[in-house]
Amino acid sequence: MTRARRVLGSLAIGLIFFLESKCSSGRPLGASSGAVADVVAGYERQRSRAWDPARRFKALFKAEVSPTVGAVGRGYLSVWWDGASGVLTWRTSAPIGGAGRGGILRVKESGGETAVREDGPQLSKRLAAPDLAACILGTPDAPGEAQLPFEETPRGLRLRIDGSKRTALLNGEGKPIELAFPGGEVVTLQPGEGVPRRIEARGRDGRAILTLESYGPWPPSEKIPPL
Repeated sequence: MTRARRVLGSLAIGLIFFLESKCSSGRPLGASSGAVADVVAGYERQRSRAWDPARRFKALFKAEVSPTVGAVGRGYLSVWWDGASGVLTWRTSAPIGGAGRGGILRVKESGGETAVREDGPQLSKRLAAPDLAACILGTPDAPGEAQLPFEETPRGLRLRIDGSKRTALLNGEGKPIELAFPGGEVVTLQPGEGVPRRIEARGRDGRAILTLESYGPWPPSEKIPPL
């Protein structure tokens, strides 16, 4: 075999392996363990900032809820987050999706009991309290070491949050752009400063979209409007 034929044969074999690896796994070419580590480290920084116990903020979202059955609901959702107590208080300008005008979402455990959703905003009926808060804050409260195994996809690094079907798809900076939950709900996020600029939840019950209007600190002296 001539040298030219050997070179062409090597190129052909290389092309076959390239196509097979790209089609079978969907893993982005050129990803290194260092790049993956940087993304996971970025996620950990994002998570630590979002769930900092000293963090207090208020935010206003424009809301649109499109249930599978029923009329579309539109209005505004206001939230107040107290990281020390793990409580998210919310109010709406009008009943949206049958969720009422406001309530309290307790995320952290109290007295050894599992965190419960007392009354959460109607982003999805099937999301647990920590999952709803994760959507508002923009990231789950799960440390980096709990994220393995992970999956490299063309859209980014997907982390498995726990032993269930909870996953987080991260962009190159480690910020979640999509959250998936055990009940089949998928929530896409547009990362922003402090909280996501846009939150879209899709599931069996329909779709809900929150668009950020304002975000800022919540002084301890500022009272929450009564129901």
